[in-house]
Parts: sequence; C-alpha cells; structure tokens
Amino acid sequence: MDSKQKNKKILALKRCINETFSKSRWKELGYWTDGKEIIQEHPRLLRSYDFGDDDYEDCILDVLETLIEKDSGNLEKIIEYTKLEEWLNENNRTDYDEIFGHTNPLLDSTEKVAISNSFDLQHHILRIRRSIESDPSAAIGSTKDMVESVLTIIVEGFGEQRNKEDDIPKLLKRVQGLLTVDPKKVDPDAIGSKTIKTTLSNLGQVVIGVAELRNMYGTGHGKSSPSKISPRHARLVVGAGATLAVFLMETYEYRKEKSLS
Repeated sequence: MDSKQKNKKILALKRCINETFSKSRWKELGYWTDGKEIIQEHPRLLRSYDFGDDDYEDCILDVLETLIEKDSGNLEKIIEYTKLEEWLNENNRTDYDEIFGHTNPLLDSTEKVAISNSFDLQHHILRIRRSIESDPSAAIGSTKDMVESVLTIIVEGFGEQRNKEDDIPKLLKRVQGLLTVDPKKVDPDAIGSKTIKTTLSNLGQVVIGVAELRNMYGTGHGKSSPSKISPRHARLVVGAGATLAVFLMETYEYRKEKSLS
C-alpha cells in the first residue's frame, strides 16, 4: 500500500471514529489492537472526548498513528472494527470510491440475496476483500475456507452429514447432486444443454483451483512465511470463489423455498 492510500485511510478513520465512537468503543479498540495502554494512557484522548474539547480530533489522529506504528497490521484491524468501508459507502461516496471502490467493491444486490441464517456470506466476502491488499495469501486461504463452509452448510441443510473423508471436490459433487446442478444429469434435449453442462462443469474447476492455490500460496497447513502471490492474483481467486459461493447459496435457498411452497 502506498503512503498516499494509507494516509487517506487514516483520515477517513479519524472522521468515522469522530462520528461514531463512544468511550466504550475506544476501550474495545484497545483490546482489538493490543493497544489498550496506548488508548487508556493517552494524556488527552478520553478526557477530551468526555468534555467535547476542540483537540479531540487531533487526539484521534495521534492515537491512530501510534497504534499503526506499533503494528502496521493494526490499520486493517481498525478498518474492520470500525466498519469503515460500510460507513463511507453510506456517508461519503467520494472517499469510498477513492479508497475502496477500485479494489473492494461492496456486494451488489445479487450477492446480498445469498445470506443464510446460519452463515452471513455477505460479511465473509467483505472481510476477505478487505484483506486482499494487505495480505493476499490470507485472502486466498479465507476464500477456500468460505467455499468449504458454504458446501458444508448446504449438505447439512439437506439433513445429511459431512463425512470426515470429504474434501472440497467430494463435497462439491454431493452439493451438485443435492441442488440438481450436476453437469452429468443435464437433459441433453434441453435448449443450450451443452453450454449449461460446460458452465456447471467449470464450477468444479473453480473449486479445485481455489483449493490448490490455497495449498500453494494461501495460509494454512502451518504456513507462516509470506508468499509471493500478488493482490491481483488474490483478487482473481476471491472473485471466482465469491461468485461460486453466491451461486451455490442462492441455488440452495431457491431449492429450499421451492420445497416449502
């Protein structure tokens, strides 16, 4: 991340915090960032908040800079805790577009449909997209975990149990059968059957590709050293995985609703 983009995020955080924070949230942020002492021992921050002093915004910047100097990863932690992306989307579209619009688009209306009561898919995709720039390997690992969770939820949603030996490709095969989207069972006489079959078959390749990339570049399996994967590659994996997860969850919800009607 270049310094200009970093500075924009810090200034946006200052405005968001000034508008939304209570003293309790400041204390929570201290635990969230392992910076409790920085917040509670600041000579002016909480006092300035209590009395509505003019230097409160300066204190916010001072504390943000200290937390980020302590641990550069705290910038993304604070963005996640404050829900900065959502706040800017609602309150300052110009800043939102400059900071998040080109890399982390919010879910469109189609993706928002695919939210299960037991698994907030929207939240997971937003969280993963926020990590692409700062930690592309983690974004890939989280995408694999998200797809696996969606597959497991669908299997269990049909009253079945996931077997211990079920890896992601096996889970997908079961889910395709449950959702009646198995490419092998496409009616050959249906209009566009060849295209439908090809498209459904490619779902399996997306799943396998996400899983394999996670093993090569993503976090997991005890990996702790950074990989050479770039944000642009991670963005491709996250985009493909999110599209797949949304399609499967929407199909699942459609099948369940249809069975109840």
